[in-house]
Amino acid sequence: MSAAGMVLGRLSWRLGPPMVLIGVLAMAHLRWDSWLANAISSVVVRDSVSNLLEILRWAAAAWLLNRLASVFLWPLVARRSGSPVPKMAADLVALLVWLGTGLTMAVVVFDQSPTALLATSTVALGVVGFAVRELISDFFAGISLSIERPFAIGDWIEVDRVSGKVVDMTWRAVRLMTTDDVTIIVPNGNIAAETFRNYSRPDNWFRDELKVPLPFEVTTHQGSRILLSAVTQIPELAAFHKKPSVSIDGYDERGVIWRLLYWVPDFGRLSPIRFAVHANILRNLHMSGLRVPVPIEEIRVMRTPLGVEVSSIQRMLKSSPVFSALDDDDLAILAEGATQRVAPMGKPILHQGEPGSSLFLLNEGLLAVSVTGADGVMAQVGQIAPGHVFGEMSLLTGAPRGATVVPALDCLITEIGKDCMAQLLDSRPQLAESLSRILAERQGQNSARMVAENAEAGAGDDLGAARAMLGRIRSFFNMPG
Repeated sequence: MSAAGMVLGRLSWRLGPPMVLIGVLAMAHLRWDSWLANAISSVVVRDSVSNLLEILRWAAAAWLLNRLASVFLWPLVARRSGSPVPKMAADLVALLVWLGTGLTMAVVVFDQSPTALLATSTVALGVVGFAVRELISDFFAGISLSIERPFAIGDWIEVDRVSGKVVDMTWRAVRLMTTDDVTIIVPNGNIAAETFRNYSRPDNWFRDELKVPLPFEVTTHQGSRILLSAVTQIPELAAFHKKPSVSIDGYDERGVIWRLLYWVPDFGRLSPIRFAVHANILRNLHMSGLRVPVPIEEIRVMRTPLGVEVSSIQRMLKSSPVFSALDDDDLAILAEGATQRVAPMGKPILHQGEPGSSLFLLNEGLLAVSVTGADGVMAQVGQIAPGHVFGEMSLLTGAPRGATVVPALDCLITEIGKDCMAQLLDSRPQLAESLSRILAERQGQNSARMVAENAEAGAGDDLGAARAMLGRIRSFFNMPG
């Protein structure tokens, strides 16, 4: 069957019943006098049957008009506008067709005066309108929303302090589905009377706001590093072309109120993204040795000349697999000999291949790690978030830097040099053996050639790597063999 035949068949199926009914009623009405009038002698019965056929014919015509609108008109409007026609608009047109048909039947079939009908309907509408004025208000507000179309099915809106996704629009109300899968019914009159926000237009990305109190001792540069890096650590937000921003909103008894503005891809994901940003902020504060101030007490953070508590440096060293076996006294020796500085954005801290003799801790900010391949092309391979330690191999063995590290934001870093490590190894030379084993294990885990033929061969390889690493540590620090 051809496409044209299929279309005609479908139209016949959809429009056939009302058209056939109209034809039958028209033929019955035309032949009424010829073959039915003689069978019924009562004038009242004949008039009643005639009126019934006329009413059915008008009703079938109204039904046909509505079917034509649903089959032809509304799909055409949807194709032209690019979005489906609201159900409320289609229902309104159908209602007007039936009302017009009813008034026409009253005049044509029952010989009613149009003026009398208008007068009677005006009084009736006034009485009914006063009784259901709220429903009428919602009805006309729904018409206005259908014409202006400030939102559509699937948009995320906020009205009456309720946020949800539009899932249905009727002549009386709009149905919203919240992020907790709770259905909220909002009357159209409320939406038309209140100011509402549409989070899905002109596009799905919108800007969210967080207000975070920080202590008075936090500088503007430090606050910017803590808050901006919390957003930049989320790859999806960092990739957006509009960047986050910070400002100071005011002051209260807790400290300085910071305002963080960042872009969210979709309102439906606002809650998990907010959680990720808050988690990063708390983590950054923890690694910076800061606490969120509370109004019931005054907190004074006593800082060392480094600008952060020594204990926070010890915590970061303890989180490194290389120094996790050291006790608190050993970590304190390293922390006391550390130095701290601000690394400006874009200025490399480490260059791949250059010699090194120190390690670094990232206190605040975000670092980008890049590696130059055999083809000479540099590619970013990862990021370093606050609280991480890098450069352990260079500190212990003097090995060249394995990557280029560049601040993605202004960063606060702590550096521990060879002299500080030498002091610790002089007091505890046995640490060289445990550190060599840890370095050998890490080097083996990162190597693509860790394929042993059997368990004994693997153990021998690990032992040989640890001995080689121990020799490098002793040579670098001039320790006796």
